[in-house]
Amino acid sequence: MIEKKRYIIGMTMVFTFIGCSSKPVVTPNLQVAQKEYQKVIGDPSVNEKAPLALFQAGKIYDLSHHAKDEEEANHLAYLLDRELEVVHESAKETELKQEIEALKSKKQKALLDAKETELLLLKKKMAQAESKLKELEELNAKQTNRGLVLTLGDVLFETGRANLLPGAQRAIDKLAEFLIDNPQREVLIEGHTDNVGSATYNLDLSLRRAQAVKEALVAKGIEPERIHAQGYGEMYPVASNKDAAGRQRNRRVEIIILEEGANPEEMQR
Repeated sequence: MIEKKRYIIGMTMVFTFIGCSSKPVVTPNLQVAQKEYQKVIGDPSVNEKAPLALFQAGKIYDLSHHAKDEEEANHLAYLLDRELEVVHESAKETELKQEIEALKSKKQKALLDAKETELLLLKKKMAQAESKLKELEELNAKQTNRGLVLTLGDVLFETGRANLLPGAQRAIDKLAEFLIDNPQREVLIEGHTDNVGSATYNLDLSLRRAQAVKEALVAKGIEPERIHAQGYGEMYPVASNKDAAGRQRNRRVEIIILEEGANPEEMQR
């Protein structure tokens, strides 16, 4: 099952990264992840005990040489790190199973019980690794140096207003589930607009939209002190405001799921 989910993520990213004609971007995070993969691939023991997991990590490693900007490079670094976690855990699982079989043949019950307990704990850890990849896929979020970023587009709000439309409910539900399962993580909610209208109006609209998302999460049971809403108006565009398509991309709410223990004030723009 975990291999299937990683395959889905990998195949989705193929069309995003492969074929990029510009020079690939490599960030410090990606360099570290690539070096770790090279170290792992050179370990004969890991190759023997976790070939399938290593093959899946290799797909992400190959994609990591085609990142077109820092955001994608850091996202690939995050995915490669998660895949390498699975590689190590798969190798350990194979090793434990081999030890268990050997102990069974020697009828050493005390050691056998200890190894079986260790195997159960490892399987729990692997399930958690699988859950991280699943959450990333379901939220359609990208890993950045600020945390996981989920974007709600302008089409999920009433035109010119801060009311969330029904289409936003699925994203809110998934985000609330994630935050309930990860009670130590906080979120930044940042509203953005295009440059149409006055700067004062845009700043107010962006803040009201960010607050609307916060209120929706609080209604789902998320503690308000974990949610930090801010409006930035037209200050941080992600596309040109010269055409309709660009303006629509700029009208957005970004939800940044901070890493556990991160200081929200330090992560704000």
